[in-house]
Amino acid sequence: MRISVSRVSTSRRRAFNALKNYFRREWEVEAVLNFDEVPPFIRRHLIQVYFSLLGASAFFALGFYTCPGRNSQILYTIFATFVSIFCFYKTAPWQEHRRVCLFLIGAFFGGASFAPWFTWFFSVDAGFVVASILGASAGFCCFLASSIWTKRFDLVYYIALLLCSPLVVVALVCASAALGGEASHWAFQLHAGLLWFMVYVAVYSQEVVLKARRGDVDYVKHAITLITDFPAVLFHVLKLLKRRTGY
Repeated sequence: MRISVSRVSTSRRRAFNALKNYFRREWEVEAVLNFDEVPPFIRRHLIQVYFSLLGASAFFALGFYTCPGRNSQILYTIFATFVSIFCFYKTAPWQEHRRVCLFLIGAFFGGASFAPWFTWFFSVDAGFVVASILGASAGFCCFLASSIWTKRFDLVYYIALLLCSPLVVVALVCASAALGGEASHWAFQLHAGLLWFMVYVAVYSQEVVLKARRGDVDYVKHAITLITDFPAVLFHVLKLLKRRTGY
């Protein structure tokens, strides 16, 4: 009985430490606002992160739109998703091309697996979700193009955010016209939400730059954590704003 109680307490301590480490961020506002020129390998690392995000979002939208309607096929896509995740985490970090391929395959089957549950739970049609994802893809494309063509690093995020505003609208309009559904009725709300998400991409990109300066250049992992670390980064930004305002 004592052994089981100690195991439970150890598991709780590990879970608490994992949660604490998840929300822990070491950067301050000055680090986010530091747009000094970066070495070429960091610029290349950011380009690889944006390219991975662009490919994953496009594959997820493709899988979501072409999702099967039969339950037996949905089970196959769920199984393929878990197999892709398992193979991804079993692949060594230096095998970057294999990890990217598994990342894209997992995004495709993940979109196909989540499609029926997502549309049923949120009562939205597939065209609405696909248009939203394609709008995010347009935003990633803006960051990718700005990182490639802009010579001065301090202008990368500004140009990317300026490009996002019209191109996201174009992507939403084209996607809603081609796919139909409810996207055209919520175009303004989707546009505003995607622009705020692109601001988060810019903030997280600065965290990626800080990690790259310390030697962490696993661009596939950073592409994944851009999505999974959203609550932690948002919490840290709110904490910094609270500290700045004195409340």
